[in-house]
Amino acid sequence: MALITDPFHTGIVVADVEESMAHISAATGLTWHSLQSLDLDLLVEGEVVSTSVQFSYTVEGPVQIELAAGPKGSFWDFDLYGGLNHMGYWTEDLHADIAALQAGGCELIYGGASEDGGLQGFAFLVPPTTGLRIELIDVAMRPAFDNWFAGGEFG
Repeated sequence: MALITDPFHTGIVVADVEESMAHISAATGLTWHSLQSLDLDLLVEGEVVSTSVQFSYTVEGPVQIELAAGPKGSFWDFDLYGGLNHMGYWTEDLHADIAALQAGGCELIYGGASEDGGLQGFAFLVPPTTGLRIELIDVAMRPAFDNWFAGGEFG
């Protein structure tokens, strides 16, 4: 049974989100939701790491394009991870789907850290031979996206 069947977005790490939005819009006519900047805690190899990310998604879909950029050394550092970075999928059971992908050989790279130091919200995994990350996004986060897509802030 396939686990990643509800595609949501294709993530691209760029050096400058606003500049990339403008270039892609000029070339393709795509439009963008408002630019977002988040400070967040990630769970990386059992440790909580604080970082930030700036991002936007196309309005057009059904599979949207995400542009993201972050500070040097982060998972959104263009010099380390620039270009096509991941495919994002909704999941109704984040932990079970992580376990199933790991059982199939995927490596858990990082995910959102909960207040108690566990994993919540989203996770990034890498299949053993492709290098292209899979992002699982808990459907519990859909209201945050829906609020943003309706013109509000993310969250």
